[in-house]
Order: sequence, then C-alpha cells, then structure tokens
Amino acid sequence: MIIKKKSQMVKVNLVIDNKNWKSRYPKINLFLNKSIKKILSFIFLSRATTFEISVLLTGTKNMKGLNKRFRKINKDTDVLSFPAEEKKFFKKDLKFNEKIYLGDIALSYEYIVAIIKKQNISFDDYFKKILVHGVLHLIGYEHNSFKKYKKMHLLEQKIIRNI
Repeated sequence: MIIKKKSQMVKVNLVIDNKNWKSRYPKINLFLNKSIKKILSFIFLSRATTFEISVLLTGTKNMKGLNKRFRKINKDTDVLSFPAEEKKFFKKDLKFNEKIYLGDIALSYEYIVAIIKKQNISFDDYFKKILVHGVLHLIGYEHNSFKKYKKMHLLEQKIIRNI
C-alpha cells in the first residue's frame, strides 16, 4: 500500500510597483512561490496546510511611506512584514487542510542594492535572506532582544541552507 503524503499549498499574491524587480527576475512569481513553499515546508514540516501570503516588490519612495505610516520611522528599509495572525496562533496545532493567510511582506529594491554594495554580497543571497526573515516575522518570530535575535538568526541560517 502506498500512502501519498499531501503537500502544502502556497498562494502568493504578488504586486510589483518597481520595474527593477521585473528586469532582475523575469519569472519572479515562480521564484517566490517556490522559495516561500520551501521556507514554510521547512518550518511546518509535514503539515498539509494551505498558506497564502501577499508580497509587494517596491522601491524606496513607497517603502519609506509604509515604514513611516506603520512604524513611525521616516526612512527606507529592506523588508517590512505585516502579520495577519498573532504570534500565539502558531503555537497551537494547525488543523489538517486549514487555510491560513499569513500576511503581507514588502521589499525595497533600492535598499537591497545599497546593502549588497556595502556588504559585497550577491543580490540573490541577500534577497533570499530577507525573504526568509520576512516570512519568519509573519509567523511570530521577533528580534527585539538578543535571545530572540539569536533564535531567529539561527533558524534563518538553517532555512537558507536548505532552500
């Protein structure tokens, strides 16, 4: 008897309002779907759950506005996460075939370019890192203390090595 394991479903709602994203990643939707599915599969292991996430690929002007509006910080940043659920939601057992809207992530193209130039790393590597970082924020991870930072950073590194 063969038992077929059900896999997770991931739906990515994508909005691109900065043309640089499309020129760098012509098939960005496919890349995001695969990457986010791998990230969530690593975190939630064998749970056959349907996840939905919205991703905004934007630039400095829009990201600065979002950061000012929601965090009261008047500057650009690499990634912003807007969770749909409270942190405690993910501590319970998720039901089989449950549909969960995780929330929204926004990523700034120009900010990422500035960071990779300063740190002399590849765009792809940094993009993967902040994508993982943003998704972890959606499921309740924080880095507002050294202990929480260390825990989140170690998990980020594990996930990055596996995707």
